[in-house]
Amino acid sequence: MKTFLSLTAMMLAVLCLNLNQTNGQDYELSEYTLDFGGVQVGSFETDVTTITNNDTTQINITGYAFSNDPENVFSIEGTDLVGTGISGGGGALDINIRFTPITDDYYEAELALDILTINGGFTEVITLIGNGTNYDDPCELVDDIRQFYRDCLADGTLYGTGSGKRARRRERALNCRLRAISYLCRNGYYCYASWVTHTAIKRTDGLGCPKDFVAGSNLEALNNDLLLLQALLQN
Repeated sequence: MKTFLSLTAMMLAVLCLNLNQTNGQDYELSEYTLDFGGVQVGSFETDVTTITNNDTTQINITGYAFSNDPENVFSIEGTDLVGTGISGGGGALDINIRFTPITDDYYEAELALDILTINGGFTEVITLIGNGTNYDDPCELVDDIRQFYRDCLADGTLYGTGSGKRARRRERALNCRLRAISYLCRNGYYCYASWVTHTAIKRTDGLGCPKDFVAGSNLEALNNDLLLLQALLQN
């Protein structure tokens, strides 16, 4: 019985010790995903993630690297991060990241930060998302989307799923949303326009839910245009 109690006491002591030990990662990032939204080609947008050191000893940035960014549209603003120290007891470092699109396209990359603590090195990965656009006015983009949709219905590259009246109702349902988005944009109701755009996106994502959706060979192109429109509206 004494042996059992001794083993139990030892296990509890080890458990308490582990609970009190740091895991070497006693810091936190404010953001693990930065979404820059729609940014006009030729301009730039910045966003920030903050590293806060909650430990008692200093931590250091020993390196960083961007991946999936062959055109180098993402960059660090300010002085070089390598070698930067963050003091313990709540010290913080803002990492400002710039997005400078060079084409009308969707970009998604990753930034890996190497952080050295007293207990070893760790790597934190931040996802970077942005849309390059030649539009600075959502009204212009939604007009082009409406024309694109009409052209696709005419040549059969987009069509309402189902048959007969059901298919036509689904085509009209999306057309009504595009018309509503145009009206809301022109009257400055961008928040409502963004919400309606979200409902249109759900009808072009190919998932089949909700029921009034469209299909066709230009479905992905239409969906991408709507995603870009929503990014512009949210800026």
